[in-house]
Parts: sequence; structure tokens; C-alpha cells
Amino acid sequence: MRYLFSFLTAIISISACAGTFVSGGIVYSFTDNFREVAVDQNIVDGINAYEGIYIIPSVVNYEGENYLVTAITESAFAHSKVTEVVIPNSVTRIEENAFAFATELTDVTLPLELTAIPDYCFTGTGIVNIVLPEGIQDVGVGAFKDCAMLHTVMLPSSLKYIDDFAFDGCHNLYEMYCAATEAPITLGDNTFGGLQNVDLVVTDDETIDSYTDDTMWGNDDTFTLFPNEDFYPTMEFNGETFNQDWKKITLGNNLAYKIYDENDELVAVTSASHFYLLAKDHDTDYTIVPTTLMFDSDPFTVTVDKTTGIEQFIDNAFPAEPEPIIVAHYGTIYIYGDTYKRWTYVWDIYGRLYYQRISSDAQVIDLPRNRVYVVKVGNYVKKIFV
Repeated sequence: MRYLFSFLTAIISISACAGTFVSGGIVYSFTDNFREVAVDQNIVDGINAYEGIYIIPSVVNYEGENYLVTAITESAFAHSKVTEVVIPNSVTRIEENAFAFATELTDVTLPLELTAIPDYCFTGTGIVNIVLPEGIQDVGVGAFKDCAMLHTVMLPSSLKYIDDFAFDGCHNLYEMYCAATEAPITLGDNTFGGLQNVDLVVTDDETIDSYTDDTMWGNDDTFTLFPNEDFYPTMEFNGETFNQDWKKITLGNNLAYKIYDENDELVAVTSASHFYLLAKDHDTDYTIVPTTLMFDSDPFTVTVDKTTGIEQFIDNAFPAEPEPIIVAHYGTIYIYGDTYKRWTYVWDIYGRLYYQRISSDAQVIDLPRNRVYVVKVGNYVKKIFV
């Protein structure tokens, strides 16, 4: 009888592992590994029903048992209405087409343990900025193909290969940072199909030679090569309560950010417009470091209180000022709003100063076009493409 009971238990366990369950609005499927699950599709009436913001947990509870979330399945969020996704560091594998044609997806934070971006992972999405964390070695076929809103890409020093069509059709891509000292190998003729006049920033003057000598990276019609320069932004973090466990902060500026917890452990690298800090049962200090992956700027510290949310900013934070409206059109930057007695500066991203004065509303005219500029009004900093 004891052996029969064990046999029946094994059958029940195998049956459970073949199914799915729902927690927090996310569908999970069991993997072949004990106590591990993957995020799966949420199909309702033939439509992928994911919609809005998802902060995927690293551990999920099902029927009293904890399961580690380690993967995102093929087409998990494809063709859905998801807008923002934060993927936990427990995820080590994302499968093909995971977010394909989720056209409303604008922001994603990738896990630190990821080693590859799979084929067609983000094709056809609305992602604006993306940073690939250190450790990623491969970008798959069509990974970011036809991302029409993609402006800024930051690539890590670990990157070795970029496959065909990876950034094909990203017509609004205007700046790329690559921390790899040797030009990553491009595995096709259409890796950067349709791209023109992209500012490519690499580590230093010596590295430029490696890229210039490469047929794809050295194409003058596609890229203009620059060595990395130091960049020191001043930031104002706007915080709000997202739910009882998470506090939302606004980042922006087309930069990447390293997020460290109270133990100085790196918890995320993101270029999303927003990030979500875990609120604990005590005041928690998070350190936020603007980065290009080649240069880390001065850190900012944000204190999160369990009940009141984003409680205070210290270190480089400044008192709140009215945010100006900064837009660009045909070689001119227009600055509107309450800028009275606030100094205004305009640099290109390589540190060349084009404009400075105390001003109210301003127009900065006759700027070289198809470039990225840094505009600073008082304590407010914004990157803009002209």
C-alpha cells in the first residue's frame, strides 16, 4: 500500500506540473524543474488578455507552495495590451516572440541574469529606450525589428553577437551606446536595416578603430562614431504609491539607471520611464546611479517609507521646480514655461556647449540637426533629438 501511495502521489505531481495557474493576474506554467514556473500566455476568447503594468514577482505561491519564477514562455505577452513590464532577476530565460507586437509596450526592465535576447522578442513594440544588462552576449534575429518608437539603445561590454534584422526598421533610433571594446559581430546584412545618422558612442578613441574597421559598424551612412564622454545629470525623482508593496518613481531623460538596495546590492539596470521600488516594513534607502554603461554619474539616494511612499530624496536631489516644456523642430529647440531667473544650457552629448543664459522662454536656433542635445533649465535636465 505504501508503494501504491507513492506511485499515486507521483502521478498527481506530474499532472500538476503539466498545467497552469493564475496569481496576481499573471498566468504561470510549471517547468521541468522542481518548484520553478514560467510566465505564460493569458488567452481569453482567443485574445492575449494582459493589459497595463506588470511587476512580475520572483517567487509566487500556489496552493501553499512557493515557486521560483525563472522563465517567460514563447509569445507570453505577444499581441497583448501590456504597457510596462519589470522582469525579476530570477528569470534566466526568455523565449522567442515573448513580447512581439505588444504595440502598447513602452517600457521594460530586463533581468540581470539574462544572457541572450531571443529571436523577435520585442519586434513591433512601442519601446522607447532599452538597456541590455551586463552578461547579455547575444541579440537574436529581429529582436527589436520595427520598433518604430525606439530612440536610445545601450549595449553591454559582454555583447558578442547581433543577429540579422535585430534593429531593422527602427527608423527613429538616433543614439546607441556600446560598451564592448571589440565591435560585436553582426550575423547578417540587415542587422541595422533602414537606420541612418545614428550617433554611436563607444568606450574611447582606441575602440573607435575596431568599429570603423567593421563593415557594418563602420558604415558612415548608418553611424557617426564618438568616444564616450562623462555626463553629470541633475535629477528630480517624482514618486508615488503604486500599491501597498511598490512605490513608483519617474526616471526619464533617455538615460539608463543602476538601482541598488539598502545593502548596496545591484537590483536592476533600467532605461524605463518608471521603476518600482519595494516598500519594506522600515525606511529603505535605494541608490540610483545614472549610467551609460561606460560611465557612472554621481549617485542619488531615495528613501522609501512603507506607509507614506517616497519620503525623501537626499544627496544630489533638489527642491522641486516647475518643469519647463522642451520641444525641438527643424533645428530649433523651444523652451516654454516658468524659467524666470533660471539658467538655461544646451550641450550636445559630447559636452560641447551651444547655449547658456538666464532666460524666460527661449529659442535655441540653427543647431546642427540629427543630433542629440542635453538641455538643462535650472535643475531640470532633458535629452532631446533635433
